[in-house]
Amino acid sequence: MQLFTDREQAPKARTKTVMDRREERAIAAAIRGLYAQDAFGIDFPSTCPDGAGFDGTDAHTFEGALLGAVPEMDGWLERAVIPYDGDEPIAPTGAILDAIEWLAMHVGKPLKGNWHKYYDHHHLSWSRDEGQKEFREAINAVLGRNGLAYEMDPSCRILRVVEGPDAKLLAQARFKTGDQALDGLLETARRRFFDRDQDAGQRAIEALWDGFERLKTQDDPSNKKKSVEAMIAIVAQSDEAKQMINMEMRALTDIGNTWRIRHHEVGKTELGEGTHMRDYLFLRMFSVIRFLLGPRGMLL
Repeated sequence: MQLFTDREQAPKARTKTVMDRREERAIAAAIRGLYAQDAFGIDFPSTCPDGAGFDGTDAHTFEGALLGAVPEMDGWLERAVIPYDGDEPIAPTGAILDAIEWLAMHVGKPLKGNWHKYYDHHHLSWSRDEGQKEFREAINAVLGRNGLAYEMDPSCRILRVVEGPDAKLLAQARFKTGDQALDGLLETARRRFFDRDQDAGQRAIEALWDGFERLKTQDDPSNKKKSVEAMIAIVAQSDEAKQMINMEMRALTDIGNTWRIRHHEVGKTELGEGTHMRDYLFLRMFSVIRFLLGPRGMLL
């Protein structure tokens, strides 16, 4: 559902990586609403007293399973929706995102069945696909409107949102170079780039640089220089273009040798805290690899 400002203004930048109290309350309220509708009864059902069917959610089983998966959620659903003085959330952002993923795997849309007059309730069944779709849309609406750099994908995983045309191409990319090892490195880098785990970013850029070094030997494994020249000759249409691509490839090779990307010995330049520099270098390298592969090596 788009609200007025969604239609009339530019979307809010998705840059926040830590939730504040207001965002936590909004997410908790959405989850509490689904719980009240017995959306989690699909995997944690309560049984009608006469055993004739399911009539809701078994609260003890549900809460116990949630705490087993995400211990930081002890009492969270009740406490998070209650106003209190202060801006700090009750639970850390990582734990909330873990809980969202877990809940998405155990949600379903309640479907009313027969009316049980004696106990004054409907017997219930559930649609997992419909429930997950509605859950995903509700959570993504809160994340998007509050500028949080996370989004739930159709497989119910929370991914990091990175804005920009290169990031969108990367999200869609599938590799078919003919070299399974190279395809594996590039796909590993692509998946880790969008992983919300901060540590995955370093592993992503390492895999991408390893893929770049392997790519440079594709046309002639015994002579990297000739291999690179042959590769550039295929995709560059002029001497000027060849020179420009050569310069960019040399620059990226130098970056890989001097910054702490592929080599971790003392004396390497650190990428720094956060994702800003790492994202810039990753997308710069991805653009070069995409250009070198062309349609022969990448599906978009």
